[in-house]
Amino acid sequence: MQRRLPLVSLLSLSLCGAALPGCKSAPDKRDDAPSAPGCADSVSGLSWLSGEWIQRRPLNVTEEAWTQPEGGTLLGVSRAIVQGRTVFFEYMRIEKRADGLYFVAQPMGRAPSDFKLARCSAREVVFENPAHDYPRRILYRREGGGRLAARVEGIKDGKPLSEDFAFTRP
Repeated sequence: MQRRLPLVSLLSLSLCGAALPGCKSAPDKRDDAPSAPGCADSVSGLSWLSGEWIQRRPLNVTEEAWTQPEGGTLLGVSRAIVQGRTVFFEYMRIEKRADGLYFVAQPMGRAPSDFKLARCSAREVVFENPAHDYPRRILYRREGGGRLAARVEGIKDGKPLSEDFAFTRP
């Protein structure tokens, strides 16, 4: 029988840089259920982001994990592995502030960058920071069937750039 670690343990392992064990998430039965109303007012409307997500491509893997929305925040961690080596990681949070919801990114542990909620529905959330170079916009879209699309857009080296991610449950 395979032992499954709770998400908090997985996040702790990820934050410490340890390899994730080969545990699996239970299928998300909420994939096709509508989100709670008021996602623009509360992180609880974004509970569909919670859990483990993975994108596998030849020679690389991108993983993302999000906690349940509690205490006005969702906490997340992401990493990219290329040919068996971690080449990128990011600490993330979505938090409620007096003037709205914010996605806060700390790529490679750097100083945080804030992206304010621009649009939110039962299946999609978009955060923007027009003053930031790359990314300027972060989008997550629930696609059902245990799939999550993510997209980052912005300007890098003076040219428009975007990256798409097609996540599934592990």
